[in-house]
Amino acid sequence: MKDRNKKRCRYMFENTYKILKEEKAVAVIRTSTYEEAKEISIAAIEGGIKIIEVTMSVPDAPKLIKELKDKYNDVCVGAGTVLSKDNVDECIENGTDFIVSPCLDEEVIGYANQRKVLVIPGLMTMSELNRAYKMGLRFIKVFPGSVVGKGFIGAAKSIFNDICIMPTGGVKKENIVEWINAGADCSGIGSDLNKIYKTDGAYGVKEYCRLVKEEVKKTEK
Repeated sequence: MKDRNKKRCRYMFENTYKILKEEKAVAVIRTSTYEEAKEISIAAIEGGIKIIEVTMSVPDAPKLIKELKDKYNDVCVGAGTVLSKDNVDECIENGTDFIVSPCLDEEVIGYANQRKVLVIPGLMTMSELNRAYKMGLRFIKVFPGSVVGKGFIGAAKSIFNDICIMPTGGVKKENIVEWINAGADCSGIGSDLNKIYKTDGAYGVKEYCRLVKEEVKKTEK
């Protein structure tokens, strides 16, 4: 039984890794209310986004992760802004596919690895990347992308050529192709979704995400 569970965890880990690289666009959900987060998530999915990151700043975030997982079996749903082992437990218990931390938190990373869930830490320097690499991590978040810049990705991959990088912060419909061409394996889009939702509602978010997917297709070979 233990071996079967281990193989299942490994399959889920590798499948999530693969989906993130294939889809390339992640909708990062960060709102002050549960209902707004739910509406934006659903609109993003209806617009074609297959990866949702629900940040722990959303009220009852683990509950939303479960609700989305139950409703959409073809969508990868992860937890963002994970800052503690308790957060990791809550999210795993509610079906999260991956864990994202805003920083290189060794306690969170170690515990997530122990629980056999893909963990993606945030960083912004080559020294942090070196530490992450030595910890065995091969998928990292560059945050905030607008501060670190696109050039970091190419420089990082010239040294750590098997690392996967997801920039978040400053990525939007208008520049996601630039990020992908710079070497990003997938990119998180967040603040624009909130802006569009406030002006154009759920339909606006859906249309925006549809256009994001069209931009991503331009990079497919």
